[in-house]
Amino acid sequence: MGLPAFPTRDDADGRGEGFNARLSVAAARCWLVLRRHRIILFVTMALCLLAGAIFILTSTPDYRATASVEVEDVPAGAAGSAAAQRVGTANDTETLMQTELEVLRSRALAEEVARDLALVGTPTFFKGMDEVRPAEGVGTLSQRQVEQDMVVRLLRDNLEVELPGKSRVLRISFVSADPVLSARVANSYADSLIRADLKRGFESGVQARRFLLGELDGARNDLARAERDMAVYAARTGTPVQPGEESKPVKPAAPDGSVATRLAQLNAFRAQAAADRIAAQKRWESARRASADTLPEVLGNGAMQQIMADRAQARAAVAEERQFRKDAHPEMREARAKLAALDEQADSMANTIRASLREQYDVAVRGEDQIAREIAQLEQQAQVEQGRDVQMGIMERSVDTYRMLHDSLLQRYRDMASQAGFQAGRIQPLDRAAVPARPFSPRIGVILLLASLGGLALGLLLVAARHMFDDAVTSADTLAERVGLPLLGAVPVTGDNPQPAEIFTPIAASLLLASADGLPRSILVTSAQEGEGKSLTLHALALALAGLGKSVLVIDGDMRRPVQHRLFRLSPARGISEVLTGQAMAQDVIVDTGVAGVALLPCGTLPPNPSELLSTPALDGLLTAVRDRYDTVLIDAPPILGIGDAPLLAAKAQASLLVVEWGRNHHGGLRAAVERLRRSGGAIVGAILTKQQGRAMDYDYHRGG
Repeated sequence: MGLPAFPTRDDADGRGEGFNARLSVAAARCWLVLRRHRIILFVTMALCLLAGAIFILTSTPDYRATASVEVEDVPAGAAGSAAAQRVGTANDTETLMQTELEVLRSRALAEEVARDLALVGTPTFFKGMDEVRPAEGVGTLSQRQVEQDMVVRLLRDNLEVELPGKSRVLRISFVSADPVLSARVANSYADSLIRADLKRGFESGVQARRFLLGELDGARNDLARAERDMAVYAARTGTPVQPGEESKPVKPAAPDGSVATRLAQLNAFRAQAAADRIAAQKRWESARRASADTLPEVLGNGAMQQIMADRAQARAAVAEERQFRKDAHPEMREARAKLAALDEQADSMANTIRASLREQYDVAVRGEDQIAREIAQLEQQAQVEQGRDVQMGIMERSVDTYRMLHDSLLQRYRDMASQAGFQAGRIQPLDRAAVPARPFSPRIGVILLLASLGGLALGLLLVAARHMFDDAVTSADTLAERVGLPLLGAVPVTGDNPQPAEIFTPIAASLLLASADGLPRSILVTSAQEGEGKSLTLHALALALAGLGKSVLVIDGDMRRPVQHRLFRLSPARGISEVLTGQAMAQDVIVDTGVAGVALLPCGTLPPNPSELLSTPALDGLLTAVRDRYDTVLIDAPPILGIGDAPLLAAKAQASLLVVEWGRNHHGGLRAAVERLRRSGGAIVGAILTKQQGRAMDYDYHRGG
């Protein structure tokens, strides 16, 4: 397995150079398209600049005057308007500024400005606004009502309000054709906004004082009710209340015999009682399950130890007597009776000890239960006292809350009452509008710049559209783009007359290099459709080759509409049709044209079906017979589209030359003609652009010709 190939720096450089090459080619193509259609671009830009200049000349100069005001969160100088109270969120500030903006744009404020400046009934206003003053009423409206509506509309339409960034400054601008009028209206808008804010502040202050007074009465009643409820509850529970304004209950110090202390003591007793009960329970259960002889209480009892010692001696005596006597012997019975009495006495003593252990366990259980009952009673009593304290705390907090609310409302009401009548509003003036010295519209530089950019953009769009949708062949670039053929040369419009040979001399010279062997031995000259000048081109090309010292044979292969004999001003009776049908030999019908180095094989009699003649082997024999006698043979063929003669002739000729009329052929038909010619086996060496209008090829050193 081979190692993976990693890209080297040479590969990266190669890709970079390839991308740069493609970019350069694309840029060169775009530049050529622009150069080819530069007239469209320049005309479009010129028209747009002309339109901008006309707009500037026909526009009425407008003057803009600007006044500015500052908007505060709370009225400046109002009671309690500390710096901390003026700080609001970004949403609150934006809402406030938008509200003032809508107030400025409102109809009510426009009507206030109209009244302040007495604009209704003033011709100066309409003159400054470049409007015609209404002379009569409309419908049910009087002339003054119509004029007032028009004044309000003009004020609102020409008002501009700006909110610069996140500041609290409003910039109020007015635009008109009169600079003095613009300044007066802008200042009037600022003054009217301030007056409207003061009016709203005064009215809102009156309403706020009324509201605070009602809230103060409610807070006073709530405070009295809360204090009364706390006093009643304290009296019912026996809690002493401190006399005075606060009326707070007095909490006595907790004595040593309080519920909490007793609970702590009883909890300690319950722990000890539980320990004693557990120990007694263990002793009782051990005594109940174990033998009396193994009980620690039995073993530790002196009387029980004495009984157990006597019983051991009695057992020894019984055992000794049994060795010598029968069970029926009197001494034996006496010894056994003594042992039985001692066993009964031991069992009685063990049962007494067990009963005492049981009694100790029962006493421990009863003691623990008694302590638990006392603890439960004390806990219930503690819960009652705690609930009473909690309820008393709730009532205290309620009283404190109502007292704070009452004091706050009272202070606020006193502040508002002291500030009533002379507090400032939210909106404060900053800058007065000055009379503008120069108009702001139309902006000549901006308009001309926009017109230039618009003309450039529109011109580029038109150039792109023409390049995309206009596919007519008009240059070497379009010929290469449409059908992939090189342009050998371009010929200007000369009408139906024979073209000068010197025009075709460069084309003839390029044909000398058309193949590896130099000038092709046979060249077919045809076009996509009729009327493109192929016969005139072939005639002039033959003269040009003769001028370069080449011997040329012209074969008029267009046996449908032959014209070569007329161009050479000859009238032969026989031609290629007789040669192909075997009625004559080629050397017998070839005529001298009167031009040194040029001979003509005319068409002769027009055959009914030229395609059948051209498809016979006689054509190959004709070309073979004349090939060695001339440097090249030029064959004039019919058009390619619609007729099958040209492909038949192209298959016999060594090279083909396509004649394309300037601006007539489009890439669809031209491409079909070229493909048809190539499928027939003809090698197309290039194309000649005829009837040129303007420059057909832009020379470029970097393009290589």
